[in-house]
Amino acid sequence: MIFKRFVGWAMIFGLTYVASGQSADEQLLQNADRVRFIDAPSYVASSTVIAERPGSRGEASLKIYSKRFLDGSRIRIEFVAPENLKGTVYLVIADDIYLWQPGLLQPIRISGQQKIFGDASIAEAAGIQFSGRYAVQTKQDEKLNDQDTLKLTLQATTEKVAFAKVTLWLAQKDLKPVQGILHAVSGEPLKKILYNKYAKTGDDEYAAEIAIEDLLFKNFKTTMQIPQITMQNLPDELFDPKKLGK
Repeated sequence: MIFKRFVGWAMIFGLTYVASGQSADEQLLQNADRVRFIDAPSYVASSTVIAERPGSRGEASLKIYSKRFLDGSRIRIEFVAPENLKGTVYLVIADDIYLWQPGLLQPIRISGQQKIFGDASIAEAAGIQFSGRYAVQTKQDEKLNDQDTLKLTLQATTEKVAFAKVTLWLAQKDLKPVQGILHAVSGEPLKKILYNKYAKTGDDEYAAEIAIEDLLFKNFKTTMQIPQITMQNLPDELFDPKKLGK
């Protein structure tokens, strides 16, 4: 499953993070969200997802719809291809996730960890929100692949998130996420996320390509690409779980 708020991923803090305390930590997380997600009332994104396995390769095409409501943004992820997944819809409303596909009489509730394609879960496809859902436990400077980064260890503040713990590396130069490790409640690392490419649409920046590596199975990798985002007025009905399949 692929896309929390998949789309992407500015207000830049600059090179310093001298402030201390909860508010400074929350600012770091807010910035990490701000540079990955488009700040617009509503938009449509096209996404290609490539799943690679030893000896095999699969590809899917998605449409990702996002709209801001009074209670927060809602995300709708719809498969365009392959044919056997065409018409499958995932709807993300805060921490509630709904699945509908042809043949179902009504949508069903699912977990954010459920995979939608390759190793991409609905949480990664919609985009993992750090602000308001995680708290910074530790932070330290660290070299990552010859890049100066700030390493954060995060603990979930709600049981509704897909991953209880996250290790996140931010580039020192602009505090954009460059890598994340998603952990189970036990602390076991489950997935590595690489934020390979950022792009702009208007004044907004977003994560245009992320790679997801399964740390439990060697050489299992899924790449999500978002080459295009279009600002568009979208009807509320697209984001109503009662209207799925209607």
